[in-house]
Amino acid sequence: MSPTTRVAVVTGANRGIGKAIIDRLVATGGQDYGLSGKLVLYAASRSGDTPPTPAAASPSVELRGARLSLTDPRSIDDLVAAIKAEHGGCHMLVNNAGIYYYRENITAAQRKETLDVNYRGTLKVCQAFIPIMHDGGRIVNLSSQSGQLHYFAPHLRTRFLDPDLTLNQLDQLVGEYSDAAAKGDAVQRGWPRMTYFTSKAALNAATRILARDNPRLLINCCCPGWVNTELGGQAGAAPKTPAEGARIPLKLALGDIGGISGRYWANDSVSEKGDGKVQPW
Repeated sequence: MSPTTRVAVVTGANRGIGKAIIDRLVATGGQDYGLSGKLVLYAASRSGDTPPTPAAASPSVELRGARLSLTDPRSIDDLVAAIKAEHGGCHMLVNNAGIYYYRENITAAQRKETLDVNYRGTLKVCQAFIPIMHDGGRIVNLSSQSGQLHYFAPHLRTRFLDPDLTLNQLDQLVGEYSDAAAKGDAVQRGWPRMTYFTSKAALNAATRILARDNPRLLINCCCPGWVNTELGGQAGAAPKTPAEGARIPLKLALGDIGGISGRYWANDSVSEKGDGKVQPW
């Protein structure tokens, strides 16, 4: 691979914010963020189809479809192996794929799916890609304001924010939520009413752990805001377009972030359309 070639992967790339990220990169080649040379861009989705190329496409971008499902570990491993074999590694990974059941009362299967996709599946993608990420590479995990810890009881906040928290301990913590939710007393034990909130808090914590344990990379998470997508539209008329929702993840993937890693980025409100900043979660 040429030293001027960069390899990027965006998950959930067939619609919403993921597609908006792909469209922006295809149109600009990342040059608006100072990227030069060729960009090999993998648009990953469950179907593996290559998204339509925008009319105004940069000649420096090679867009490829890739099959990846967060609940299919083999599809994750196959994509990592293919990228390593052809390119030797990856420079940028944006974990955009996720699901949201916008209601409190969901089935046990839906609860498991929410945690398996938003938390465990995204973590699996990170863990699979980290060994092939080039030094200085970036991983961006799309989270949500719903994962902020003010929705959790103080004793749970303390555990999520423990600076020595390990991935095994985090998984045990999420398991405690699952057990409480199955018994019907999760709220009484200090957990939020929707499983989505716990899945995103767990993702934020996992991001911080991965960044701590992999200092050669920049690994961050962010809330893109309230965006008019199939997911975001469940809560009503969202104030931001997918292109506006792509701004913060693109900044974390390509922009000048001062070497910051392991943090949660967002605007001050979910309707603001800026590039975001480090926020407490």
